Amino acid sequence: MDLPIESRWWFASLLLLLVGLVGFPVSATPPAGTCFAVLAQPEVPPDPSAMRCAGAPADYREKSLWLRLPLPAEAAEGDGSLVVHTTRFNSMSAMFVYPDGSTDIQTVHQGSYRDHWHTGGQIAFSARVGIPVAAAWMRIDNLGNYDLLRVRFLPGETAARQFELSALAIGAALALLAMAAAYNIGLALVLRRRFFLWHGFWAAAVLVWGIVWSQAGLVFFPETAGTVSSRLATILACLAIMFAAFSTAAALRSALPETARRSVIGLGLLVAALGIFASVPGADLAVYGILLSIGTLMTLAAVAISIGITWWRGYAEGRDMAISWAFPMIVLAMTQLVDFDTFLWGGGAQIVVLFASAFQALCLSSLATARLSALRVQRDAAVAAGNTLAELADRDPLTGLLNRRGFVSRCEQAFGEHKTSPFGLLLIDVDHFKRVNDRFGHEAGDAVLVALGTKLQSFEQRYPCLAGRLGGEEFVLGVAGLSHHALGQLAEAVRQQLGTCDQSTGTPLPSVTVSIGVAEGVADGPFRKLYGRADRALYTAKHAGRNTVVFASDIVEASDAQISFLDPEDQEDGTVQWHGRTGVLR
Repeated sequence: MDLPIESRWWFASLLLLLVGLVGFPVSATPPAGTCFAVLAQPEVPPDPSAMRCAGAPADYREKSLWLRLPLPAEAAEGDGSLVVHTTRFNSMSAMFVYPDGSTDIQTVHQGSYRDHWHTGGQIAFSARVGIPVAAAWMRIDNLGNYDLLRVRFLPGETAARQFELSALAIGAALALLAMAAAYNIGLALVLRRRFFLWHGFWAAAVLVWGIVWSQAGLVFFPETAGTVSSRLATILACLAIMFAAFSTAAALRSALPETARRSVIGLGLLVAALGIFASVPGADLAVYGILLSIGTLMTLAAVAISIGITWWRGYAEGRDMAISWAFPMIVLAMTQLVDFDTFLWGGGAQIVVLFASAFQALCLSSLATARLSALRVQRDAAVAAGNTLAELADRDPLTGLLNRRGFVSRCEQAFGEHKTSPFGLLLIDVDHFKRVNDRFGHEAGDAVLVALGTKLQSFEQRYPCLAGRLGGEEFVLGVAGLSHHALGQLAEAVRQQLGTCDQSTGTPLPSVTVSIGVAEGVADGPFRKLYGRADRALYTAKHAGRNTVVFASDIVEASDAQISFLDPEDQEDGTVQWHGRTGVLR
């Protein structure tokens, strides 16, 4: 198969990075000078002469491993503790030997740490207070992996202070991860975006891993202490790496070649599968530990290269991922290559990863929020522009009043739900407006229309009404909630005020009057029918002498009478023109 150039470059970069990274991971081991012996009968300590103090023990997984630990100078002062980081075992005992020959044996079992456990994934065995310690022994039955065993001797005050600081730091990191998980999963549900879902799952997996590894969960599930917690922590850590790969692939979906994206997802699945197999009872942790280290480094390399490619190509997603993932990826890679051992109050690599994960969750959530805020601003601007265009489409450009479409639409929005509320429609026509245009010009005519529109708008501030211009010199006013008598008073006020409004245009103009036709109905009634009745009332007002108000309810249609109305404004030579319109006034 002939791969695209970008895919070839991606695979070549991955190979080069793996060559530089993959090697023998550095593992934590007991302190230098530790002597050991493997016995099938663990009842009594072995003879010191039979113990080996170099190399590493073998065949200890089904037997008892005895350790004689070197003691620091502080042990001679007494009041100290042996601190062991949790690992897989069935039973663990610590034996302190004092100068007078007396001994003190303390034991914990899988599923029962009693008061020996401490937040931070540590088990502490305390020597007698104020009594020097001559020797310290440990016996571990069915140990999972010697190379993962970390043991140290700490003075009493130092141990207590480290446990407190470790608990505070871990609690803060877990709280940040909990907030990040809830925030991202919430965004995923609202925005329907896979990236936020996978990132939320990643934060949740690291959160649960932190609870299990730090032993904070033993408060609620003490029976999980020991091997169960260690196996569960391994699975959760590998699932977190898988979710991180998934979130990267989802975030860079539009920028990555399909082959590269599938490779990132495949490596994440591989690490998750290795984690599950490594947690199966009887699995060889030495072998799976190496495979997991290699798989983790490969996944980190693939993610790093993917982020680098997209950032180099100018994608904002690549930049954000690089900023947020750089620190935790470097830290995770270092845990595979460097022995952190007692770093950060004895938390070692695990607590470093937990802190780095909390930083990443906070950083990426902040960047996602910033990008969403920017998108929201852009969306709001687009919505505002759309609303402005819609408003302009519903407005008359000359007077600023609603046009026919805008008037009908606004009436339905404002009054349509008031089904039983009375609604009045006032059709207003300027009398002899053609004479204004003919004698003073269209500019003066426009000034008159603007003045009338301004006056009509003033009624909107005093009444529950909407004003509009239907075209030419015809205006409209829709008002809800007024009785017949109050509607008549309003129509008369409109007629009088429009006849006296300021029409100053720099040129003396004659006063104009208006004729008004009024129709009454209900708020959700058909506009076309109401308009037709108001139009007939306006026609009657125009031909009944103008400058008057006529209600549609005052008109009686008749077929046996014909009234002819003279319309002198249509005449240019003074001749008479008759209009045949059937109708009489009561």
